[in-house]
Amino acid sequence: MTINQPLIGVLTHRRGAFIAGKTYLTSLAMVAETYGCKLVVYSPSDIREEKGIVNGFIYNSEMKTWQQRKTRLPDIVYDRFSNMTPESFKKYAAYRKVSRLRYLNDRFAHKWNAHCFFSRNSELVPYLPDTAPMRQGILAKMIKKYPILYVKPVNGSGGKGILRIRREKNRLEIIGRDRQSCVIHNSISSLSAAERFLLLWCQKQGRSFIIQQGLTLTLLPNSICDSRVLVQKNEQNEWHITGMIGKKSPEALVTSNLQSGGQAIELEELLHHRFSAKEKEHIIADIERISLILPRYIESKFGNFIEFGIDIGIDTKGRVWIIEVNTKPNRELFRLAGQTDAYQTAIEMPIRVAAAHLYSHH
Repeated sequence: MTINQPLIGVLTHRRGAFIAGKTYLTSLAMVAETYGCKLVVYSPSDIREEKGIVNGFIYNSEMKTWQQRKTRLPDIVYDRFSNMTPESFKKYAAYRKVSRLRYLNDRFAHKWNAHCFFSRNSELVPYLPDTAPMRQGILAKMIKKYPILYVKPVNGSGGKGILRIRREKNRLEIIGRDRQSCVIHNSISSLSAAERFLLLWCQKQGRSFIIQQGLTLTLLPNSICDSRVLVQKNEQNEWHITGMIGKKSPEALVTSNLQSGGQAIELEELLHHRFSAKEKEHIIADIERISLILPRYIESKFGNFIEFGIDIGIDTKGRVWIIEVNTKPNRELFRLAGQTDAYQTAIEMPIRVAAAHLYSHH
């Protein structure tokens, strides 16, 4: 299939007919058309760079369907790959290492390496929860300091594989979800038994884990609350905050991810229940400041990026914490909260930036 228009590639996860993030990709394809570009969506196994071909998917806007087509290599690629099963992640990482295409976004470090990198920036240190690699002997040390701990996979998303450990009188309550999203619930009376359970559990999941200070994020009764900030680059290569939104989920759910039952809520509304106008202003200023320090700092070492989803926790004392920085952010939160302008910008920006790159080089 000969495509004379500029061709923007989107690298994503595919399994048979399943393409990850199809709704978003459809919106992207439609935006690309308005900028005179075509979009080709493919996974690492759909591309043969040395032969100059992609066996990818192109959106047919008349028929409103995705169709498999052979095309030339894309002129620029927006990397959206985020399936984190160890097998597909290995294939993806190996492909990215040898790929010679032009990318809008590079690869960032996993959670533990990211934490170590952030710890070297004195402006970010006050906002980092205490974190360590999950290993023998660490549970006893951490549970002395904090009544709640989290154990998280170093690369994963959607709240899967996260356990919460809570100190209750003389027991440790362990609750969370495995990779298949099945709920894990265990109450253990001895520290050594709890540690054995955790180490074995991490081993079974087949990847590395970190253990992290738990934060008191119950800003609303019986809910865990946090916030998501979407920062994106514009055509002039400057970072901007596209939108900020609160998230809440029942405390029983462990994390506030949408995939695991979270809800979007306006950030103002979330803070309003708990803090004075002055405190609110201070918290939001803090969040904005961190959200613009992070992208520039990450780029100083890891190359180019186009957007970040920054998860920020606000504890009951009004302290702001960096929970996670995601390089493949979801934008559905803004749509669900009815923030249509932020949602529209969130979708358009990557295409606008890609088009700006392509047209300036032609």
